[in-house]
Amino acid sequence: MTSHITPTRGRKRFQFDLQNAVQSAIQGVEVQGFRLALIGASGTDVSLGDEDGSFNCLITQCNGGLEIALPMLVSDASEYPSDHTFFCSSQDELSPEVTSVIDAIYEDGSLTIQALLLRLLERIAKRVGMLDRGKSMQIESHSDDEDLEDDMEDVGEPYEMDYNTDGEELFGDGNTSQPIDLSILQREFNEIVAHGYQPGYIRFSIDDFALSVSLPAKSLADTISPRALMAWDKHLLSGPHHLTLLISGMRGVYPVVQLDGTPTQAAVIRGAVPHFRIGLTNSYKPSQEDAAELLRRFGLQEEYHADPDHASEQEEEIQGQQGNLREDFEDLPLHDFELEMLDAERPATEQVASGFRPFSLSSSLESLLNGHFLSILQLRIRYGLGWGGAEVLRSVIETTQREATDVLREREEDIRAADDADAELSESYRLPVDCLEERSPQDAVNLPLVAFSYLLRRLTLCPRYCLVCHQQLKDDLDALKPYVCSSPLCAYQYYSLNRGPSLEYEICSNPTVVDLLVSLAYIASAEGGLDAPLPIGMGLRVKLQSVESDGPDGLHDFDKLDITNMRLAIRELIDVLPPVLEMKRHLEQPRKPGRAKPRLQDINRAIPEAAWLVLRWCVASCTAHLEELQSEDEKVKNMDPTWRQFRFSAGAPDAEAKFRKALQKAKQENSRAREYPALYAFHGSPARNWHSIIRHGLWFKTITHGRAFGHGVYFAKDGSVSLSAYSAAASSCWRSSATRATACVALAEIVNLPQKFVSTSPYFVVDKTEWILCRYLMVRGPLDHVSVPTAQPSINWPTTTAPPASWPPRTQLTTIPAGIAAQEDGIAEEEQILYVALDPSHPLTLSQALIRIPEPSYALEKLLAARREEFIPIDYDEDDLAIFSGNVGRDVGQKGEEPADRTAIDDWVHNREWVDECMGHVMPPPVDSSPMASSALQKELRAMLREQSAAKSLRDLGWYLPEELIGDNLYQWIVELHSFESALPIARDMETHGVNSLVIEIRFPPTFPHSPPFLRIIKPRFLPFIQGGGGHITGGGSMCMDLLTADGWLPSYSISAVLLQIKLAISSLEPRPARLAHNWSIAYGMHEALEGYKRAANTHGWKIPQGLDKLTR
Repeated sequence: MTSHITPTRGRKRFQFDLQNAVQSAIQGVEVQGFRLALIGASGTDVSLGDEDGSFNCLITQCNGGLEIALPMLVSDASEYPSDHTFFCSSQDELSPEVTSVIDAIYEDGSLTIQALLLRLLERIAKRVGMLDRGKSMQIESHSDDEDLEDDMEDVGEPYEMDYNTDGEELFGDGNTSQPIDLSILQREFNEIVAHGYQPGYIRFSIDDFALSVSLPAKSLADTISPRALMAWDKHLLSGPHHLTLLISGMRGVYPVVQLDGTPTQAAVIRGAVPHFRIGLTNSYKPSQEDAAELLRRFGLQEEYHADPDHASEQEEEIQGQQGNLREDFEDLPLHDFELEMLDAERPATEQVASGFRPFSLSSSLESLLNGHFLSILQLRIRYGLGWGGAEVLRSVIETTQREATDVLREREEDIRAADDADAELSESYRLPVDCLEERSPQDAVNLPLVAFSYLLRRLTLCPRYCLVCHQQLKDDLDALKPYVCSSPLCAYQYYSLNRGPSLEYEICSNPTVVDLLVSLAYIASAEGGLDAPLPIGMGLRVKLQSVESDGPDGLHDFDKLDITNMRLAIRELIDVLPPVLEMKRHLEQPRKPGRAKPRLQDINRAIPEAAWLVLRWCVASCTAHLEELQSEDEKVKNMDPTWRQFRFSAGAPDAEAKFRKALQKAKQENSRAREYPALYAFHGSPARNWHSIIRHGLWFKTITHGRAFGHGVYFAKDGSVSLSAYSAAASSCWRSSATRATACVALAEIVNLPQKFVSTSPYFVVDKTEWILCRYLMVRGPLDHVSVPTAQPSINWPTTTAPPASWPPRTQLTTIPAGIAAQEDGIAEEEQILYVALDPSHPLTLSQALIRIPEPSYALEKLLAARREEFIPIDYDEDDLAIFSGNVGRDVGQKGEEPADRTAIDDWVHNREWVDECMGHVMPPPVDSSPMASSALQKELRAMLREQSAAKSLRDLGWYLPEELIGDNLYQWIVELHSFESALPIARDMETHGVNSLVIEIRFPPTFPHSPPFLRIIKPRFLPFIQGGGGHITGGGSMCMDLLTADGWLPSYSISAVLLQIKLAISSLEPRPARLAHNWSIAYGMHEALEGYKRAANTHGWKIPQGLDKLTR
């Protein structure tokens, strides 16, 4: 492929850098008397080698004293320029000093070709120069000999090239005197904050740093189904964490991409390739220590024992070394945040910092960003595509190895159709704002912002894409969890190389579910129910007595077996696995810092590798979400106590949205559905079928019990029907199983339109699978393995209680009074459980006892409510505040320096008299408050004052918070906007009339930060839109912006970011520029500001926040 897109990594990047080095050598490269010399008129000193990933170079001394021919070899060109090693040797007879230099090249790690050649020239020059000086010395004593040896030893120390020297210009870069442009960082940080995210700068050394972008993880539930988030990884909503993108590998250069997304010249010279890591942090960015530990690549291998006695000895040995790990995630067990996700691109010995915990999708998303994101970005910018079209174009280029322009010319219709399909996704998915959509070609690329937005997009859509090749799935697979495509290569990497959900993570986090999945796979294989997906394409070599071996090792290729022998092999492999709890104890053994983690294979070396791969397949192939219910208030009431209850969700992440849409349509069509939107019923099936049902959901492609009442999914209104004959018990059981599962039954929610069912008597037969949502899985095992309360008697309970106003109107709910709940269910008196109000015409029973079902989203809503109540402060550190304040003259990371003297520059000055004049038109502050809002406002106020105090220039800051006007009421602020660009009409008007600033009143509701504040301009008065004005200001002085409405506001927005957005909106010349009115000196009133806000909201269809009228009076 001869695309003009600059490659970011791999063999193409290697060849790209090699060609640049060749061109530079032709022009002449010299360092301290040594140069890369020309071989001939048509050749250069740098040429291709005989092997892939090799090249030759010739180094000569200008005085003719030395000539060295060096063949260079890279360890793995596919990992260039970030995860490789260079090796060098020479056939020439060289001095020991020069030999030591080339022999030590491998120790330098991952260098670009340009950096390697510069370092090689400088080291040889220094060594030879030191040797020459040593020979010229008159060595008269033994002590002099020792001094010379000391000098030579010093030369032998690893010499770090000074990347700030002029040597870089030898390879064509003449603008690297300030590799980090802090003014660009300041602008990009403000843009990131304006989008509702939190940026961070992490300094490692004088020329090494990392950047981060984060979002409170609880905010994901605003755009992604909480049901899906819990299925992907329960820890996403388990505490006040941040979803954090860490960007490293920039090697002291910023920016690293040009306007077209290709690397800058400085980035190419230094080998700067952005490297992305994704995880959960307990702050808006990881600490310097955590980030450095995270980026450390290797740890020491240590032997671990499965024997508990040995584990105890190891625990005693490292007692006290764990430090304060538990403090980083106080609400999680140690193993939950200590375990990392392993994948093929990450060494097994890598350590994960305690303050940065990967989650189940981290490895796949990191592979996407590190391997594909930059090339997709370049294609999108170059050809004006959306993300979908750029992804398709890149995929075709990689497949066909053709030039991008040729592919686009032939496949333009398909590529554009992919972009059109993105618009359709917005009907069931809430995708993040596309920050490139309105970008002009002259605008710089905010790489951290674009990368984080793309990350959120692919996280939202992850079940639609293959976890390995990252292409859109074409299979008819409606999965809640992400999965892989049908490619055998992807299947191999997914299972064999652990590119899917980490098996170790699942064992430690969800051992009961892992045990159940393995048990059901065993039953299915033993009783003939095991079907696709099978562990094909994983390279399994298995031993079977009944089949002749196809190799000298006595093993068989699993993929070549018939289905009967496949089932037999899987059953035998599962049977040799140890109990899941034993695996969990082994993985959780403590380890010394810097040591590798224990591996499953170390439990018993006699267990064949194929058994561990089958275990991985049992867990990773499950695309549904299972979670055992431990709390009594979450369990279905009046169920047989011998059945363990699991929360069970299957289907795509948007299945819930489609189901709700079907419910709303049913309410419009049927009066009964308006009162009782949904029905509940049981579905029973033999135990051997549940391995498949959990993966595919309830469908009706296979006939199990006959279809006497039509085609569809069969349900029973009385549980005894499903729990008896239809849920036929298994005749086999995995011998190491703890759940000892013998039978399974599902309890599903169905749209209440029985007149449209295929049949309603004696069973519900439903042929519309989008009308069905599985809610619970009941698993029967030996009674002594189950901890349940005694069976409850049937009771008469209300069915017409109106649902709370705040609850989503999906089903009618029954609130069980606290006293009744405490008496009959053992629930604390202050606890009230919301139960689904079932349609009396279709009662749900079990042996004549009424079944009571807690509202399916009750527990999840409780969890979300707890997360929403948690206010996560964003306390930017000194490094970040220095960037925000525009202190580009200061070294980021230098502590203890005083802010620059503002009087020394032409700065904006606060006019107290002007503001006091405006204050005469301000209403008394709001009277309503709350502890949550007060805490949030205190944090915001402190952050604003810190940022204002640290600002080098108030003119650059653009806003001012008069400290003298900060009263004893946190809920009313006065802020000034000032220093608009002098070329703007509004700036000229303000100068003409002597207006120093726009004086703004901000009023905060008691629900802040979950509800937006109300902002209005007091003075000056602007020209209304109907008279030719602009600037997104209503006729009453309030702002016409969706981010200040209930629809557009996010709790993560900071007030400083909001002020920046308002200033940008007022500065906008589209559709018309803002201008002062002829009566500019007349103040706006609160009533006209409120009416203007409401008119704008109604015009655009924006939702007005609750309590706004009370807030403004």
